[in-house]
Amino acid sequence: MIAELPAERLRRTCEPDILGCRSSEDVPPLERIVGQERAVRALRFGLSIKELGFNIYVAGPPGTGKTTAVERFIEDVASAKPVPPDWCYVNDFHAPHQPRALSLPPGRATVLQRDMRTLVESAKREVRAAFESDEYVAKREEVVKGFQDRSEQLV
Repeated sequence: MIAELPAERLRRTCEPDILGCRSSEDVPPLERIVGQERAVRALRFGLSIKELGFNIYVAGPPGTGKTTAVERFIEDVASAKPVPPDWCYVNDFHAPHQPRALSLPPGRATVLQRDMRTLVESAKREVRAAFESDEYVAKREEVVKGFQDRSEQLV
């Protein structure tokens, strides 16, 4: 005969003092994925694929730490590999709708970005200064006067 299970026995409790912390906020995050050996094998397999067009999809209830766990796992795998090159895209003036991809040594893309910003700012200052120079103003006035003289001759 099946014995009836009282509601009190459906819940298990423990003494909080034996846990060594006051709340779950005091518990440090796990350094590895626990109880998901198949998922870890799948991640390793997915990360070992070198061909383009393959992705890794992780599913599960929200708030379970899966994103954090997978990010840590990927960081661990990546830390054992050489640092990849930086990739950046630059304008192709002959085909502006198709930027050119540049592969640069690690860390150089940010240097290129900074140097390009400096170059553009410097060019702005230089062009502005050139158009405000006495030499340019005099040359412009000379050209304008030449056009005015020709215009008067035609009338």
